[in-house]
Amino acid sequence: MRLVARHIQAKIAGSRILTAGVLLGLVLAVLPAVPGAWGREVSEAGNPWLWMTVGPVTVKAEAVHTPDKLFLGLSYRKELAEGQGMLFFMAEPAVQTFCMRGMHFSLDFIWIADGRVAGITRDVPPTYPGELQSPGPVTHVLEVPGGFARRYGVKAGDPATWR
Repeated sequence: MRLVARHIQAKIAGSRILTAGVLLGLVLAVLPAVPGAWGREVSEAGNPWLWMTVGPVTVKAEAVHTPDKLFLGLSYRKELAEGQGMLFFMAEPAVQTFCMRGMHFSLDFIWIADGRVAGITRDVPPTYPGELQSPGPVTHVLEVPGGFARRYGVKAGDPATWR
């Protein structure tokens, strides 16, 4: 009888360990998908925030790099707060093409190559029907509220860094 009781206790203990292991595995699998789960601050859209310094000013920017996030960008949002932006990490240096699809506010496009502002496309209205191209090959594009570059004196040649 004692042998049977020990066997049952061992089975129950083993089952608890297995259950705890399965639960831990599920938590570890889901945790990266939870915004801010690892202490990194993310936007409402689930994009990580970073600090971007361009010329004399620093902004809080959402970082995007996946094809779907690059395509969506700031489209369909109602506003972009002053002091915020979106930094696009492009796959390779190239002339980049953007549009104002689904936009509700004006933007400045700050084109970045080799850690410097390569050019700026200013005050593009949300209804702009065409495409916008960088002035040459760039690796990053910072979108900020329209008029930002003028208000803060950002110009071509300024350094552009992030952390």
